[in-house]
Amino acid sequence: MIISEIMKLDGRLLVSFCVLAEELHFGKAASRLSVSQPPLSRQIRQLEEWVGTPLFVRSTRSVSLTSAGAVMYEQARRICADMEYMLQTSRQIARGSSGSLSIGITPSAANSPLVESLHAFRRDHPGIQLDLREMDSIRMTDALLLRQLDIALMRPIVRSDKIQTTTVYEEPIGLVTRTDHVVGGKTVRLKDIVRHPLVGYDESVSPYFAAMLTEVFAGTGVTPNVVQKSRLPSILTLVEAGVGLAIVPQSMARSRADILSWIPIEDNNVHIAKIVLAVEHAASNPVIHQFVGSLLRKKAALSGA
Repeated sequence: MIISEIMKLDGRLLVSFCVLAEELHFGKAASRLSVSQPPLSRQIRQLEEWVGTPLFVRSTRSVSLTSAGAVMYEQARRICADMEYMLQTSRQIARGSSGSLSIGITPSAANSPLVESLHAFRRDHPGIQLDLREMDSIRMTDALLLRQLDIALMRPIVRSDKIQTTTVYEEPIGLVTRTDHVVGGKTVRLKDIVRHPLVGYDESVSPYFAAMLTEVFAGTGVTPNVVQKSRLPSILTLVEAGVGLAIVPQSMARSRADILSWIPIEDNNVHIAKIVLAVEHAASNPVIHQFVGSLLRKKAALSGA
């Protein structure tokens, strides 16, 4: 790149040149540019002096491009189009109406109404590309701090003051069983659950649900018979295989409603499963604010789904 040469080139000269090359008439070109003919003529002469060769053949009756002018027009037209695209794109990105977002989502949210919210955002903001990555909530905290993610839809286990969280979805937890299991009815009590094997949560990968399961039974005087520990959605497969029952968020059972039943726990009116939207405090991607605003506007509808 010859910087000294390029710095001499005024974008207005290229625009004036392209318009004259298209009109081949100084009067019409000046009208399109909203200038008088003398300034346009001076601009073209200035450009020709800078290039070092005539770009137009002028006569009293006509204006035509020289061979050099014809070649330059093809290049200048592309440059002008690229400059216009550059300005539009930069402004759209600054407004948050264009760009990209990398979003992490916990597997246990895969069947929640949040997925529909992502679809709605993509539909309403076609200029924004969403890169969705499924990962567990523990990994998402690190990914946010390393700027590998812009946003995380995760369980509330963040332990960093560099990350801010907002609850965007809440749902009840309940018992999931095979549809042919002896435990049935419209509701179930904790004392009935402990009579059967239970699939629990592996604290190393699902600390949020492991802690919640402990809290559900705390102070009740009954202890669950945990026969195996795993994580969502694998826990549903274990329930389906007859290993035991499980306590899960309501949305998790939707994908297997033909095999699994979700039953509200009668004596659990406190514990709910939450999903938070997490972003780094220092995040500068303007598209983040568009997404956060969109999701928060839908928050009430989501929790009522």
